[in-house]
Amino acid sequence: MRDTKSYIKYIKSIPCLVCGHRPVDPDHLSHRGSAGKGKTITGTILDYSCVPLCRIHHSERHSSGLKKFQERYRINLWKEAHTLLRRYFDKD
Repeated sequence: MRDTKSYIKYIKSIPCLVCGHRPVDPDHLSHRGSAGKGKTITGTILDYSCVPLCRIHHSERHSSGLKKFQERYRINLWKEAHTLLRRYFDKD
């Protein structure tokens, strides 16, 4: 299995799923609720639940919540995350 750092690099190479702009932030759909302030989840299996969103859409997704964001942009981020993960592992 590849390391999560290379997956994050892959996610950062893809344009924003909403507007197509770059650069993007890897937006984690899953997160460790008990991680606490200042702690990171980078380098964990949770990194595989990332989708590429530009800074504006990343911030909006966090402020509006997943459901409202998906409804507004007519996108299923979990489906997109799954598709990206499959492409990543199939590219070899």
